[in-house]
Formats: sequence, structure tokens, C-alpha cells
Amino acid sequence: MKRIRAKAWGARRGVPLYDETPLSRRLATLAILSLCLTLAVEFCNRGLSLPRLWAFITGAPGLFLCNWLIVFTSLAPSELFRRRRAVLGTVSLLWLMVGVVQYIVVRDRTTPFSSMDLLLIREALSLLSIYCTLPQIIAMFVGVFLVVALIIMLFSRARRRRERNLGRALVLNVGCALLCAMVATLGMHDGHIPQRFDSLVEAYAGYGFPLVFTYTFGQMGIARPSDYSEQTVGAILKDIDGDEPEPGTRVFDASDDPDRPNILLVQLESFMDVSTLQGCSLSRDPTPCFSRLLSRCPGGLLYVPTVGGGTVNTEFEILTGLNLDYFGAGESPYSTILQQSPCESVAYDLKPYGYTSTVVHNNGATFYNRNAVYPMLGIDCFVPLEYMQGVHTSALGWARDDVLTEEVLAALWRTDGRDLVMCITVESHGKYAEEYTPKEEDVAVLSLPEAVPLAPFQNYVNALSRTDAFLGDLLLALSDFDEPTVVVAYGDHLPALDLVPELLTTQSIYATPYVIWDNYDRIFDAPDLQAYRLCAHLMGQLGFSGGVISRLHQSVAPDEAGEEYLSKLEMLAYDMFYGDQQAFEGELPYAPTDMRLGSRDIGVIDAELDYGRLLVSGHDFTGYSKVVLDGQPLDTLYVDSEHIIAPAPVSDAPIGTVVQAVAAREAAVAQVNADGVELSRTAAVAVTMAN
Repeated sequence: MKRIRAKAWGARRGVPLYDETPLSRRLATLAILSLCLTLAVEFCNRGLSLPRLWAFITGAPGLFLCNWLIVFTSLAPSELFRRRRAVLGTVSLLWLMVGVVQYIVVRDRTTPFSSMDLLLIREALSLLSIYCTLPQIIAMFVGVFLVVALIIMLFSRARRRRERNLGRALVLNVGCALLCAMVATLGMHDGHIPQRFDSLVEAYAGYGFPLVFTYTFGQMGIARPSDYSEQTVGAILKDIDGDEPEPGTRVFDASDDPDRPNILLVQLESFMDVSTLQGCSLSRDPTPCFSRLLSRCPGGLLYVPTVGGGTVNTEFEILTGLNLDYFGAGESPYSTILQQSPCESVAYDLKPYGYTSTVVHNNGATFYNRNAVYPMLGIDCFVPLEYMQGVHTSALGWARDDVLTEEVLAALWRTDGRDLVMCITVESHGKYAEEYTPKEEDVAVLSLPEAVPLAPFQNYVNALSRTDAFLGDLLLALSDFDEPTVVVAYGDHLPALDLVPELLTTQSIYATPYVIWDNYDRIFDAPDLQAYRLCAHLMGQLGFSGGVISRLHQSVAPDEAGEEYLSKLEMLAYDMFYGDQQAFEGELPYAPTDMRLGSRDIGVIDAELDYGRLLVSGHDFTGYSKVVLDGQPLDTLYVDSEHIIAPAPVSDAPIGTVVQAVAAREAAVAQVNADGVELSRTAAVAVTMAN
């Protein structure tokens, strides 16, 4: 009876009970809604700039229509559902959300948002407190909650259609999909749309957000080269293996004991030579150490694959010698193929020569899956933040870089032979504060191009100054080190500070400085290089040949980048990851390493129960050490590197019974990161009673 009355009430009010919109109006709605969404998303993509949006529409109307067609095609499936309006509303909200995310990401990171970023949700959440204020974080979660609530309301309240013509809806959707595919194919054939986007920054600006963002969904990994075969790979190997080492170099083997140097790669976060920024004047040089190195040591420009963020992408090219451009647009191999397959790397290349490889990084072990990826790259030891002592943090919450000097030296001291050490800094990481409070000792900005935000730049150069001080301290310590050591210091990418090529003397937002220093007066050559060629070039000068990737790089001059060479590199990369591994006789010779965490062995000497507390004594504890009682981690107070305390568990049993029960257990110490992931655990010891 109530339902009948409700229907009658609705009829009297003139409110239709069903969605009876005719097809012509539905199609018109799709077209208009698609146009509005395309304009809104492109407005966000172009930094909320109407002039830039208008320039794109008038300058490339064909590309704008392609973007509109993609949005229209994404809305067309609504015709397949009875609650058409609910589906339309949901898809529209999703487009608006990714548009807003794109604006925020570009503002804070420079590198645009892509489908591959969906694999990095955990990393993004861990950075919220750094990139966003508390009100912004609250507003963000409230916004997500409201969107979810609105979608639920749409599906529960939106009027349904009485009838659906599924055949007509399928024709519409298939037709739109085929039209998109045809337009994309013709665009690529005629050269209006590239087959591969080498720079997402330029791609989003030149081709539009919906087009490039959709493209990133359909591309992952390395495409199979059209001429891939056993014969082609064999011909490449014959070409590169026919080259002899350069005169004056010596190829060592494991039985030799010459002055083989330790190799130290120092990857400096968001590092740039500020003298390359035109129109910038400072009260003093924020990087005096690096500037001295450039004037006294060989150095040049390193062309990296990212800008503003994406440290691991530069790290990947440096370690593997592979060109990231061959992978999907926006793809980070650390989150995809390296989760399941080992890869040739400089660490593997140097193992036959007796080298032990270590990575030292003052950030979390699980960030970018490094703890899982490094064994796939042949790394023997990883020293992340959780295994460092005496860590202090910056105002943004990043660990200061001064902790790294001792950790690098500890990595070198730990082994008897030679070492490959990659040291990755983090203190100069963004987001740089929007307000600046001057201090007497700070570097003052006297002039700056209007396009570069003043307060963030002021905060950046002073963070850069502290990173440079760490580099100076490290080189000072290595000057007196009793083993020959080569240091290559380089920037991983430029900072996210609205930099454009026209503002830089390098004329590139992908060019960072690098320099080679050593403590035994060896002469090195340091031409301008692509990042993926750096290690092979250095190894060639030291007389190391390496694997097939390194040998390919060494077979051509550093400034040679012809199509034939690049095609060979792509062929070998495909063969290693996705092909038949013909270059390795059908099976990769690289097995994941049994990687240790930390340069020092954390150990427990004694666990004592005293007044309801577990007092654990040992050595090399850190702020991330937690007492584990019979497998259960306890809230733990860090006292110093030799002592930590945890409250003993309580129950309803008599006090004496509880004490005896705890004393009968075993305690260990685990290193647990900020996300609650246990990284390692010591051997357990029996809990004893205090006297």
C-alpha cells in the first residue's frame, strides 16, 4: 500500500518514475558532458591557466577533439546500464578526480600523474604529511568520502530506465572504441601522435591529459622489436664482443690484486648547479664543495629520465645501464618487472672482480619496494633508515644527510675486498615550504626569475647547502682512507620548482651535473652522458668489461647515440626481460642475492624482567628496534644503541604468575619500519628475572 501511495504521490507531482530520456537527447548529453569534462581536465592539466588552455584548443584543435573523443568513449558504456545517470555521474567524478590529482602532482612533483602511479599508492600515502598540511589532508579525505557517498547515492536514488536496447548500446560502444583506435592509428601513421612518449612532461603539454593518461594504461614493459630473433641477438653479441678494451686499460680477473678502487656512486636528491639558473643571484654559493669539484675534477652533464621526482627511475638507469624510455610511459620498473625478474646491473658486473655491493639510503627500506628489488639487482647489503643511528630530521621530516658519512665508511670497513657503494641522499627532497623564515647563516636569494617561486626556492637552496656539506665531509674522510676510491657524485633530477628549459643555461630540465673524484690521482674522462651510460663509461676507464649491456655501451663512443646503437640496446633489454634470453644462452645467469640489511649486526645479549618492564641489552639498536616477545612485537622505548625497554604484558592472573610466565619466554629484537613491516629479527634469548 505504501509503495502504491508513493507512486501516486510522484505521479501527482509530475515526477517521472523512470528515466525515459530519448536517445537523441542522451547522445547530446554525452557530447556536451564530454566537452565540459575535457575542458575541466585540461584546465587542471595546464595549471588552472585559461590562456594555456585556449592556446591548446586553438593551436591543436585536432588533438583537442581526440581528447574529447576519449572522454566521450569512456562515458558511452553508461548506455549499457539501467541506471544510466548513476554511471555517467560516477565516470564524470572519476575524470574530475584524476584532473585534480594531475594538478596537485604537477604542482608538487613536476612529473605528471600517470596510470603507473596507481601502483605507488602506499608511497603516496606515506608522503602526505610532507606534501600537504593537516587541513589539506583532512580536506582530501573528506573529499574522497563525499565522492564515495555521492556515488552510492547516485546508484541508490537515480531513476532507472524501463527498457534498454543492448544491441544499440553495444554498437555505440564498439563504434566509439573502433573510432578511437582508428584516430590513434592514423595519428601515429601521419606523425601527429608519437608511438612512444619519451617525456611525460612534454607529452601532457603537447597532446592533452585524456589522450596521454589513457595511453599509459595500454603500455607496460618493452614492446617486442619487429626484428627480434636469435640471429639478430647473436649478431649484436658478435659486434660488441669483437671490440678490444681501450689502450691503457687493464681487464682484471678475480685472481689479480692490483689497485682496484672502491667505487662510490653518490646520488644527490634534487641536486642542481644553481649557477645554471639564469637571472638567479645568491649571497653565497650554496654548494661550495660541488663547485670546487667541478673546477678541479672532470665533470659534465648527466641526462636523467625524470624531473621533480621519480628518484628510482634515475637509480634504475644508473644501476642497470638500461634506457627507461623503452618501458611504458610513466612506468617504474621497480614496481613492475623487477618484482619478478633479476636484471643485469653494475653490481652483478663487478662480482667476478671481487666487489661487494652496498646501497646506503636514509629513507625507509620499503619505499619504492627497494628491500624487494635490490636482491634482483645483485645488491649484497642494503642500509636503510631503519638501521641507522643518530638520525636527525629536517623541518619537513626528511632524515638529514649528515648521518650518511659514517654509514658509507662502515660499509667500506665491513668488507675485506673492494666495494661498490651507492649512497642516496634525501634531505633536499621537496616539497619545499611555501613560507621562508630567514636565519643568519642562511644563503640569501638576491634575485630570481619571476617564474620560480621565491620562498620554496629559498628553502631549497638552504637544504641543498646541507647536502653539499655532507658531500664535503664524506670526501674529506675518504681523502685519508687507506684504499683507492673513486667517487661519482651526481644529481638524480632537478627540483620541482617550475623550472623550464628557457631558464637554464643547459637548455634542458633533464640535465643534472656530475663529477668524478678520486683519492689516488687517477685521470678520468667525464663527457656529457645519458644516465644509463655512466657506469659502463666509468668501468671502461677502470678496465672492467661487464655484462652484455655494459659491453654494448663500451663498444661505441660516449657521444654516439645513433639509431643502430639505441635499437641494439632496446633489443637486448627486451631479450633479457621479456624475450627468450638469447643473449644469455637461454637462461639468465643472475640469481637474486641473499641480501643483508644494515652494515652492523644487531644483537641481543640479555633480556631482563624488572618491575613489569623488559630491559633488553645488546648492540647496534636504533629507533626502529622493537622487542619481540614470543613472536609478538611490543611497544618499545629506545634508550640508546645498547638498551631498549618494553612493558611486560599483563593479564588477570596473579602478579607472581604473570612474572613467572613472562620469565619463561624468549625475547628477540626486530627492526620494524614506520608502516609496521618487520624487516629483520635477531636470535632470541631467554627472559631472566632481575635480582
